[in-house]
Amino acid sequence: MHNRVFMAAFTMMIMLSATLAGCINDDNSKISDTLIEVPFTGPVDERECFDFDNKERCWLIHMPETATYGFCEDNSCPLLMDIHGLGVTVGDQSNLSDYSRITDQDNVIIVHPEGVDNGWNFGWCCTEEDDVGFLLKLIDRVIEERNIDENRIYLTGWSNGCYMSQEMASLASKIITAVACMAGYTDEPIPSDYSPVPIMEIHGLIDPLLLYGSSSTASIQVVGTLEGDEGAIQNMYHWADANNCPGLIPDVESANWDYSIKKFTNCANNTEVVLYTMNYAQHNPYLNDYDGAEGNPTGIDASQIAWDFLKDFIKEDI
Repeated sequence: MHNRVFMAAFTMMIMLSATLAGCINDDNSKISDTLIEVPFTGPVDERECFDFDNKERCWLIHMPETATYGFCEDNSCPLLMDIHGLGVTVGDQSNLSDYSRITDQDNVIIVHPEGVDNGWNFGWCCTEEDDVGFLLKLIDRVIEERNIDENRIYLTGWSNGCYMSQEMASLASKIITAVACMAGYTDEPIPSDYSPVPIMEIHGLIDPLLLYGSSSTASIQVVGTLEGDEGAIQNMYHWADANNCPGLIPDVESANWDYSIKKFTNCANNTEVVLYTMNYAQHNPYLNDYDGAEGNPTGIDASQIAWDFLKDFIKEDI
């Protein structure tokens, strides 16, 4: 009797298991079919190179998540070129500025160009390379291979990369839409064919390397001269003059406990010139730390501030 009950129960369990297995197999088939149809959704980062002036010149390119769905094939996407500082690698710059965290939602293609010996040639620093020529060729290459909106080509960078960004604004003003960069100045002459470009410079008030008042300490350390005599305020007026901004002083000024803003508006070609001062930041104004250079301690997101400035400008409106 007990054996018959056991066998009956065992038989029912086998039948139930088979039924459930069939359901599971059916569901798995459906799930499997669904997974096959779903494309990879992660952002794509690639290292690419070409020959320029008999040297291999390379860069890191970041495609936003939406690009994996073909968005940047069917729609033109903005280009953000993020230029590293002296001695900083492209990977370090990408991690430091962390722009993709902010710009992926705006379908931005990010390029991190690599300087020879991790440096850039502008004015009194830091190499003898034709870096303007390299960056122009790189922009052309990305435009050719990706669906770039040529009215939205933006530059940013840190320190030596900020200098280089402003050099590009000066010498390639017909191409560059706007610049917003960190901890770098320029007093290089503006060429006669310059067309005004919106400029924002973000600087730490207690920067010990590129002093807020003068970058001469940096030029002494790097090239052994006092050529770097420009400062944050002088840099702002340099660009205000270049962009034919009206007035002798900024027409917009605001201050908070941890930052201040000086801004020239209504400049030629609908441009602006902005100095954003972080009162407690040193040479590194980003949120992230880098190799002993602590980020801004008050939590202001310099990358977000820069992108919010840049994306407001379209070349056809300038």
